[in-house]
Amino acid sequence: MKKKVFMLCLLIFALMASCASAHECSFGSWRVKRQPTCTTPGIKFKYCVSCDHWEQADIRKLPHAVDNWTITREPTCVQEGGKQGMCSTCNSLIRYRIEKIEHAWSETVVVKEPTCTSHGTGEQTCSGCGRKKTVNIPKLGHDMGETVVKKEATCKAKGSGEQTCSRCGRTAQVSIARLEHEWNEGTVTKEPQGKTKGTREVECLLCGEKRTERFFHEGTLYEDMKPCEEVIRMQEMLRDLDFYRGSIRSGTFGNQTAKAVQRFQEAHDLPGTGVADPATLDKIVSEWERATGKTHVDTLDAEEMENAPEAIPAEEG
Repeated sequence: MKKKVFMLCLLIFALMASCASAHECSFGSWRVKRQPTCTTPGIKFKYCVSCDHWEQADIRKLPHAVDNWTITREPTCVQEGGKQGMCSTCNSLIRYRIEKIEHAWSETVVVKEPTCTSHGTGEQTCSGCGRKKTVNIPKLGHDMGETVVKKEATCKAKGSGEQTCSRCGRTAQVSIARLEHEWNEGTVTKEPQGKTKGTREVECLLCGEKRTERFFHEGTLYEDMKPCEEVIRMQEMLRDLDFYRGSIRSGTFGNQTAKAVQRFQEAHDLPGTGVADPATLDKIVSEWERATGKTHVDTLDAEEMENAPEAIPAEEG
């Protein structure tokens, strides 16, 4: 009889191995054979849809249903606590541990004062168990005072100074930045002519250094200058006077603006340089006020400039 059972088992294992080697099993959904309880795990199984191969697995036990817990030992910061209660499902007495609570550390008592360059140490005590622990107190760092000048800075060279820590007396050398040149108004050596800048010799009031500058007279607007609101105001007046139809969003004095200024100058018997010198600007303002009856240009704000459409460029000629 035992031999027949053994042979039957061998046959079953052979069939299972043959099935596994012949194809990859495709299992259906799990089926519960035994429901789990709080004392016994359940059992589930699934079958291969193509052969007789099947698999079985346990279902984790359910948690005990305890309605009322009794604290058997209060937890402390050095010892775990405990609790127990009766499970309403299996009527078993259930016992669980309660984790230790955190230490209640006191304020730090300084044992060794920190300094500018070294850490200090302190001590804290747990109010629950009396345990003590050592803590690190960060070093203070230097408290440097005002800089005492040792060497004055000039336009050409940095200066040097010294700072002293108010706690430990340590000194540190510091660098003092070079001074900016303070240029005087200068002496004009050549007046601006049309699109050509003039030249002037300027001298630093601090160190006496001299240099040559190229310039237009104050208030002049010219091609490729830094974008600014003054250019926008002029462009808007020239647009109202029908001399300019380019963009007015950026305040850039470009080629179209220069040609518009030149057309205005030629129409009003001014030198057609394309540079808006003070005389040209005064004439643009007076003609604009006469034509519009206004005394102030309402320039676009930042949001209006951002949303303003690009104007059609003015035609050549």
